[in-house]
Amino acid sequence: MAPKSGYERRKSDAPQATGFTLVGTLDLVNTQTAERPWRVLASVSWVGIFLCQVAVAVSSRNIGKSAWWLGPESNPQFPLLWGLPFAITIAGLVATQRPRRYTIFIHLGCVAALVGVALGDVSNAPGVALLEFVLAGIALLVSLVSLAARP
Repeated sequence: MAPKSGYERRKSDAPQATGFTLVGTLDLVNTQTAERPWRVLASVSWVGIFLCQVAVAVSSRNIGKSAWWLGPESNPQFPLLWGLPFAITIAGLVATQRPRRYTIFIHLGCVAALVGVALGDVSNAPGVALLEFVLAGIALLVSLVSLAARP
């Protein structure tokens, strides 16, 4: 049996006139099961952000205006730098999988880092930067919704 979380309504010890026990909606609330849907939704969202970053990287290379962290095709950046935006997104995903009190701060840090990545492209590839800013905005919305949905 799951430990009490404080949300359950105590049943009245008074006998019921009809012989039936009324069950309210608060009897069914359990924080352990309420925690799972927000985590699944946030995880799917972070994976979606990751896939969108892959699309931005491929698209920027195809149009000839590579993101700063990729560099031009003739002179690419250091390979570890290629993974920077992806590592940021994976950090947000891992923080979602292991929720703690400070998870929102990790998410907001990931959003700030994604904004920093986008700022690097503003002068060289403004279209790519716009897409990266949109992804950072989506990550911010996912973080705020996750904060609101957590018990």
